[in-house]
Amino acid sequence: MMTRRGRWNRLLAVWMVAACVVATPSRAEEKAADKSDRKDGASAGAAAGAGDPIAAARAETARRFDLARRTLAFVESSAARPGMAKELASLAARVAELDAVPASTAEAWTSLGDAIGAMRRRVILSHPSLAFDRLLINKRPPPAFNHQSDQYLGRYSGMGDGLVVLDSWKESPRETVLLKDKLPPGSVLHPDLSFDATRVLFSYCDHTPANPIRRRFFVYEIGIDGSGLRQVTGTDADPFDGSHGRRSVLIEDWDPCYLPDGGFAFVSTRNQGGVRCHFGDRYCPTYTLFRGELDGTGIEPLAYGEANEWDPSVMHDGRIIWTRWDYINRHDTLFQSLWTTRPDGTSPEHFYGNYTRNPCSIAEARAIPHSHKVVATATAHHSYTAGSIIVIDTSRGRDGLEPITRLTPETVFPETEGWADNAYATPWPISEDLFLVAHSAAPHTSQGRARAANNYAIYLIDTLGGRELIHRDEGMSCFCPIPIAARPVPPSLPPLANGVSDSPSPTGTFYVQNVYEGDSKLSPGSVKRLRVVRVDSQTTQAVPPRSAVLFETAKKILGTVPVGEDGSVAFRAPAGESLLFQLLDGNGMALMSMRSFTYVHAGETVSCVGCHASTGAPPARSRAPAHVTVRDLEPTVGPAYEGGLSFAKTVQPVLDRYCIECHGLDRTDGNMNLLGEIEEREPDVSHLLASTAYNGLVARPGLVSLAVRNQEADFSTPRDYYSHAGRLAKMLLDGDANHAKLDSVSFRRVADWLDLNAQFFGDYSWNKVEWRRPDPEGEKSLRAHIRGTLGEQLAGQPFAALVNVALPDESRILLAPLAESAGGWGQVTEGGWSDRIDPGYARMRQLVEQAIQPLAHRDINGTCGRQPCLCRSCWVETAGQTFGDPISVALAEGKGEPIPADRYAVVRVDSEHTDGYDGRAINAFDGNPATMWHTRFGNESPSHPHELVLDLGAEFNVTGFQYQPRGGNGDIDLCEFHVGNDPSRFGEPLARGSLCLGCGDQAVNIPPTRGRYVRIRALSEANGHPWTSIPELRILHQP
Repeated sequence: MMTRRGRWNRLLAVWMVAACVVATPSRAEEKAADKSDRKDGASAGAAAGAGDPIAAARAETARRFDLARRTLAFVESSAARPGMAKELASLAARVAELDAVPASTAEAWTSLGDAIGAMRRRVILSHPSLAFDRLLINKRPPPAFNHQSDQYLGRYSGMGDGLVVLDSWKESPRETVLLKDKLPPGSVLHPDLSFDATRVLFSYCDHTPANPIRRRFFVYEIGIDGSGLRQVTGTDADPFDGSHGRRSVLIEDWDPCYLPDGGFAFVSTRNQGGVRCHFGDRYCPTYTLFRGELDGTGIEPLAYGEANEWDPSVMHDGRIIWTRWDYINRHDTLFQSLWTTRPDGTSPEHFYGNYTRNPCSIAEARAIPHSHKVVATATAHHSYTAGSIIVIDTSRGRDGLEPITRLTPETVFPETEGWADNAYATPWPISEDLFLVAHSAAPHTSQGRARAANNYAIYLIDTLGGRELIHRDEGMSCFCPIPIAARPVPPSLPPLANGVSDSPSPTGTFYVQNVYEGDSKLSPGSVKRLRVVRVDSQTTQAVPPRSAVLFETAKKILGTVPVGEDGSVAFRAPAGESLLFQLLDGNGMALMSMRSFTYVHAGETVSCVGCHASTGAPPARSRAPAHVTVRDLEPTVGPAYEGGLSFAKTVQPVLDRYCIECHGLDRTDGNMNLLGEIEEREPDVSHLLASTAYNGLVARPGLVSLAVRNQEADFSTPRDYYSHAGRLAKMLLDGDANHAKLDSVSFRRVADWLDLNAQFFGDYSWNKVEWRRPDPEGEKSLRAHIRGTLGEQLAGQPFAALVNVALPDESRILLAPLAESAGGWGQVTEGGWSDRIDPGYARMRQLVEQAIQPLAHRDINGTCGRQPCLCRSCWVETAGQTFGDPISVALAEGKGEPIPADRYAVVRVDSEHTDGYDGRAINAFDGNPATMWHTRFGNESPSHPHELVLDLGAEFNVTGFQYQPRGGNGDIDLCEFHVGNDPSRFGEPLARGSLCLGCGDQAVNIPPTRGRYVRIRALSEANGHPWTSIPELRILHQP
């Protein structure tokens, strides 16, 4: 029989083996703010004492003793602790004594375990690397909208004290609120401490505006002693310049960090883009990496990505590390990886994870002191930034799990591995073994689920498995722990881009030593040219579809350049643009294609070894050899025009020349109509308004190879998609009994289209020339002229077979009669023209133009310029040219004052969605724009009208209402507003009409009308759907 002492020794041995198994922390300890070690190994302890509370308590004490023993050994590896060693020996004796007591109780074991835990806490906090007196933290709630892309927008921020200094942080922390009485109530994000620990750079959102959409973050600075507060961005001196002259996104700045050269890096919406992977049903801009000087000048982009970026910080070597979302023809959820760049934006390089699906996002990366490793948060895409804390060692690889050490293995990687019942965030590394973090014992939540304001507290965690609570505020979450201690200043890296290029527009130079180097396995000599493609950012929140591939990126071919026999190539490319490269064979077809992007700054030279399919990113850069000849890009074949590649402009003329005789005019062989006709209907976000020809080609299985959204391979392999992978290119290149072989120029036009994933439109505009319509009188005159000059047969053909409304010079009626020597097709000889200066050609060209109606609308600073707005961004453009006043952004305030919402009561609502979604009517006046009244949707969606009747609690002189739309599904179009004293009987509406779609918050005004009850009736929805939503509603009155 085993003795009690034998059982103790066995349990101790079990815990020594299981010491690195970390389990979910005790909720009781969290709630009581117990400053003891976290219960790592709890699952093994439960197994050791299953069904026996005394055995379980004994096992837990064994675990805590073993952790204390290992902690003392860890600390003493840096500094001797003889007194603590003696104390631990005394505790070991007490354990042995208690184990010898036949009738020991669970309470006795627990009490002893607590004593061991308290001793362990003193030991770990005595580590020499923790010898600093003060700690900086940030008090704020988690975001009101928990999605990676939306979380840091001012409209979703919550108020908190912000910057707080903790004195005596190890024992009884004393708080000093740095911003108290210095700024209006608001929210603070992601502070950074200067290297000498005297100043704090932070982003702040003023909550003075009652309307959440007016709130936004700008960068501020303050002394650590609370002196010298000043605003850095968003001041009167800020030019508020938007990328490419666009004014489609409200400018906000956050995530600032000090740079060694005296400037600062930050993340900003100044790139003026919209997130691609949704239908514009919510305001969700992109934001990218910028830098500036601390006086607010010199603001310029560091990165030129088309998707969101996060969390810049400075590494020991002076480079910036940050998180970049990269989903060009790749899965749109799984690839938010770490990249590095020099402080001038040059040399962006993949650091870790660009082809790693798990974790799907790596955020909040920071270099660990005296180490080449970084700590980061493994987080989700469809949630706010929190999850599991990891250490990344790139000496073990740049992708996959091998380089990752899980510091908090009790917390799964969110979304890719599930959703844990706890979460960590904002790690700050002390050493390779000690880290300050924010931690929540509440379950981490996916998009759309609420979380408490006080979930997060500050903890010290270590690689031994210990968890020590440092500070908790019972009313507010605490994030971003930063030791207030000076740090070494990393080297200030000199700029590599001189801002000068040897061409009229800013350019940089790319040099590839050998395109065959890497993992592509392409045969030497197979690559003839390199194609440079520009990747364009989405310009507004809502955009019409571009392609049969959902949420496709609009691309433009900038040109090609020959590749040498040795695989080398050097060329100039536009600076400040997102670019990808494709390797072409002799027929102009893509053998390999980047599904990532790169860029170059003006005057920068970028050099790489070869094409690195396995890393998915440009490798380390160096300057090109002096002997290398740098070439200019040669234009691609076909017509030149503004914007990205357009099927109607580039491909349709080829079809008109070679194909429509059998596929569209009198015949539709193979049930294929290749005319360029486009359905006549109003554009919207969900319907691809493309031509009959395009729809027929991409719908035929196997004919066109598409990289379909979220079905793409993670990285490129030779001939995986596009022109080489479908049947169409081979059919047109070789010809057969039923299909003519194309001339080389025409074939390459089709190959260009196929290699851009067969997009139909090359831009994101709502005012596309492809949608222009025939002018009735102009068409009549054109047909009459054709009849008189070229004959009845041509005159009677479909308009789309005669005129290319997108690019009139490519019209069949102009090219078919024009001689081949003049660039025509020479298909109509009788009555044709020998050159373009022939008066007959000039007259036909004039009639073609007159036969096309002009567009009714034009883009304005990147927005649609329509009324009602379709892009959901016009409200930003009309807010002012500088975006300088946060208050001026919203639309009408309305006449009168809002009646307090706590007076409202719902009398009647025709429909509420409550099955798996909180769409109750009371959400319309709860003060939270993330919740809303939403009528039922799904299989049982009642149709309009929808109505909401409110009791105001007393009679008021009602003057109208303020309405905050969702910015997407459910937004009210046509509505009525009623006021009365009988909720069952309302008279004629006091206001009836359409609200301003896509214009943000707005008000409807009426003459002052006495009444206690109001009714809002929604008669239609912005996108024609049968449902209605109201996130926030306020009734106005005249006091």
